[in-house]
Formats: sequence, C-alpha cells, structure tokens
Amino acid sequence: MNTSIRRLYWALAAGFAALALMLGYWQVVAAPALDDRADNPQAIQRERQIDRGRILSADGKVLAASRAVRERGQRVFQRVYPQGDLASQAIGYSTSDQGKSGLEASWNRYLAGSFGTEPLLQRLNLREKRGANVQTNLDTRVQEAAQAGLVGSRGAAVALDPATGGVIAMASSPTYDLNTAVSDFAAVEGQSGGPLVNRSSDGRYPPGSTFKVVTATAALESGIYTPGSRFDDNGRFVVDGQAITNFGGRSFGSHTLTDALTNSINTTFARIGESLGPRGLGATMTAYGFGSRPPIDLPEGEVFPSGRYKGTELQPNDQAGLDTARLAIGQERLLVTPLQMAMVAAGVANDGTVMAPRIGRRAVDRGGSVVRELRPSVVGQSSSPEVANELTEMMARVVEEGTGTAAALSGIGVQVAGKTGTAETGDENRNQAWFIGFAPADDPVVAVAVVVEDTSGTGGVEAAPIAARIMETAIDVGAGGP
Repeated sequence: MNTSIRRLYWALAAGFAALALMLGYWQVVAAPALDDRADNPQAIQRERQIDRGRILSADGKVLAASRAVRERGQRVFQRVYPQGDLASQAIGYSTSDQGKSGLEASWNRYLAGSFGTEPLLQRLNLREKRGANVQTNLDTRVQEAAQAGLVGSRGAAVALDPATGGVIAMASSPTYDLNTAVSDFAAVEGQSGGPLVNRSSDGRYPPGSTFKVVTATAALESGIYTPGSRFDDNGRFVVDGQAITNFGGRSFGSHTLTDALTNSINTTFARIGESLGPRGLGATMTAYGFGSRPPIDLPEGEVFPSGRYKGTELQPNDQAGLDTARLAIGQERLLVTPLQMAMVAAGVANDGTVMAPRIGRRAVDRGGSVVRELRPSVVGQSSSPEVANELTEMMARVVEEGTGTAAALSGIGVQVAGKTGTAETGDENRNQAWFIGFAPADDPVVAVAVVVEDTSGTGGVEAAPIAARIMETAIDVGAGGP
C-alpha cells in the first residue's frame, strides 16, 4: 500500500470515528435535553411512539399510564390518569402540545426511557420504546383524606414521613382532572381558582402563629430560654411606636414559654424575637430550610423558596430594617409554602433533623432494574434532640388544652403535637388559617401542614380538623416508610 492510499485510509478512518463520536454525543448525551424542548417537533412525535412508564402510588395504585391508540394507521400512545384529579398538581400532566408538569416533567428522562443506552437503541429500533415506571411515596388513602378535607375551599395540605422526608400526600385545592388536561387543556386553564398552581409547593402565604415553632426553636437553642422561662404580659408590646397585641386583645399576666405557645401569645414571642435578633432567628430559619428552594423532585418553577421578601428579592437573612419582633410571630412580609411548614413540623418530629422532601422513590425499568433511586437525605439540623423533645411537649399542650384542640386524636388514643396559625390578609374577616403538627407525639409517623385561604375562621377551627383527618388516616393505613 503506497503512501497516498495509506493517508486516504487513515483520513477515512478518522472521519468515520468522528462521525461515530458525533452520533453518540447527539444520540446519547444531548438527546435528553433535545427531547425536553417544547419546540422540537421530531421529539414530540417520537415521544408519542414511546410507551411511557407508569407512575405508581406507595399503596400500589396506578396514577399515570400510557394507552395505545391508532392515529392515521399508526400506533401512538396517549397519557391516561386512572385516579382522575388525585394529586393532580404533584403528578402533573404530559401532553404533546402543552408540555409537562409535576413528576411527569421532573422524572421525564426515566418515564420516556431516555436514560443509559436507551436513546440510541430506541432510535436504531433495537429496543422497544418503553419507559421506566416511577414508584412514589404518595399514599392514595392519605391523599384522598387531604383532598376531601379541602373540598369547597382554596388551600393546600402536605403530609410527610418525618424520618425519611417521603411525601405521603400533597394536595392543592381547587384541583383538576388530569385526563381533561390531556384532552382539553384550555378547559382546565379556564377554571376559576387557579387549579394548575401547586399551592403546596408554590403557594405563598404569611404563616401567622405557626412560625412561633421556629421562634421557640431558636429561643430554646439559644440557651437563654427554657420551656419554664417566665414572662409577664399586659396585652401590648410596642415596637417602633406600633403596638403588637394578642388575638382578641387578651392579656395573660404571668406565664411560661410553654403557656405562650399553648395560648399563642403574640407579645411574648415578639419580645423573644427582638431579643434574639436577625442572626438568632436567621440561623434557625436556615436550618429548617428557609431561604432556599426545598430539594424536592418537582420542576424548579413549581417550588417557591420560603423567606422574607423585599420587593421581589428573597432576603432571608437581611439585617437592615428587619423587624424581628414581627418576624417572630409570622408577620414582617414573611411568605412561606405549606411544604416548608410541613418540613418545620417534620424537623421537630425527627429529633431536630430536617429531611429533604421527596415525592418519587425510584424508577424501575421494564426488566425490574432500579435505574434511579432517591434516598433519604438531610437538609439541616434545626435543633438538638433535647430541644426537639421540649418542643414536642410544648406543642402537645397546644393540642391538649390550647388553640389546637380540634386536631386531637383522643378517639384512637394518639397524642398529637401541633401549632395553629391565623394570618390576616388585610381584608376584614378574611384569614389564612393554618395548622402544622405531627402524630403520634411520642413516636411520629406523619407530619402535616394545612392552610385554608380566605376564611373567616381561625387555624384551630378551619385547618386543625383537616390535619386531624390526614394524620388519623396515615396512622390507620401505616403510610410512610423507606
């Protein structure tokens, strides 16, 4: 072989190698990103030919599946949702014209089979186009209890396994039928109340007195206060010339910190907040997860990072002009999500360790191999176990004899620890009613946060009974686990 032929040979070999590398890159490495683009018609058509994986509940119910249909003589797949409106915002929709949301979006790579060697093999027709199944932590029975409690109201509820961060239920009301989103998306968009918004993770509410659990945590961790620390209340505490008063204008005289949480005494927690200052409260807020997006397996645009807003900029630890007295009682422009407040309750329940919330558990391919698994992970340490135990006893008093008696589960012999909240909206007799808590208090298996929007009632009246229903169901069915 002469020199010219050898050069031509090696040039052709190099060209083929480069072509193979480029093919491999675009088919394997870049394929997932291209497939996720809403403006890629080829990807849309190709995905319709894929038997998309199922989404399953922890109790074995099919939440999402694919159905084969014939269109113009060709077999394509259409997404169906056997449970209708159950956990619709968490599961999300998958449509060819409107894209994806919820788990359908965040787990799309696996549901569509675009992982490992699948993209290349699918495009070469060397493997049937089938996605992996996604197993979740959602329990349909607990989810049904949460949604039933919110019927007729706007609001949200989140139930977590405190030990693992598993999302047992995630309800947002009003909800919508996912099948309608597939067949007539405009009809869902046109519904009143914003059903497409996941109020659990993206709803923004003042937390009211539920935030006193965070303040109490910071107080006890400071070493300055104990559950038995005494205060004297005359019904008013003046900050910057403006008076902070108690609900109903009440005064409580001499009392302990435990009494202050039991009766939700604003003036006492305002005093504590002012004494702790921005750093004292800020450190505890950060440990609970405030100020950053909760690391949950939902699309980034569907999860709000709870904290204080100044204009449109999140500034959870901004010290300039921060009124820590009002922050300590859940005011001062503080906006939070039900997800974040469920993490607060779960942190106390889990001996001060805050776990990352996770809806999905694992993706399993059609051969039974686990191709992705979300293992429990820690967000932060909100307190020592000793302080968490003190908080549990204090929160149990709230339910036993304070503002949260409607959350009690005495009928089944289970002690509940919790805290109510009633945040004013600025409109007369229209409040955001809250309850956060967990049960059983001595060995927690479920932590909850419930908010009911625009109601004339208090958290103890409106939200606490819903939370009780959720917790009782979770205990009854044995929800949660690894």
